[in-house]
Amino acid sequence: MANFVLVHGAWHGGWCYRETARILRARGHEVFTPTLTGLGEKAHLAHYGITLETHVRDVLGTIEAEELSDVILVGHSYGGMLITGAADRIPEKIKSLVYLDAFVPENAQTLNGIIRATLPPEIAAIFINGFHDAARANASGMMNPVPAELFNIAEKNRAWVDRRCVPQALATFEVPMLLRGGGDKVAKRTYVLADGWDPSPYRWFAARYEKDPRWSVQKLPCSHDIMVDMPAELADLLAKEA
Repeated sequence: MANFVLVHGAWHGGWCYRETARILRARGHEVFTPTLTGLGEKAHLAHYGITLETHVRDVLGTIEAEELSDVILVGHSYGGMLITGAADRIPEKIKSLVYLDAFVPENAQTLNGIIRATLPPEIAAIFINGFHDAARANASGMMNPVPAELFNIAEKNRAWVDRRCVPQALATFEVPMLLRGGGDKVAKRTYVLADGWDPSPYRWFAARYEKDPRWSVQKLPCSHDIMVDMPAELADLLAKEA
């Protein structure tokens, strides 16, 4: 059986993996769904000084505290930044990396910088200006969540997602990811594209890695929140990683 660490994306919490984790655990796997500092049930710890590094350390802390090895490390959306950072530091403990409709940073890239690099300028500006507008509206350096409807999350799940998502520090999108090349030692990599919404910056990654023999690219006809709208299908896909 496998050790899964499922890392959520921006504004979310470990709660979003509830059904996928339940299915994997029922099959005998060990599953951990850490919530990042300042989000989910840790929203009371939120402040503008939380950065990308804070959240990378959250992921590392889970792996260390649970004394895990041979980890299948999964990151959704913003979580792709975090699993890249974690794998860079402890590649010997990572069996495979799975990016769920996620960003895959290179050295010194910020999340907003990746958006600028992967989307047409007019669409990139909508995303980035929206993040800054959300932070200004919050008046505390915290970005209000993007509404579930904009990610085409299934209508039956939108109220739940909107209710559970909380503001996140803008700094997490603007601090660069500093890498040393350690993550290159993780040989197994999978990219899962959510193929049911646009405009998506993640199509750029799927197209790029389809041509790379080191990667496996999968697609699900789904909204951005794969684990919310297709939890069973995601569990099946992840079980194959084991």
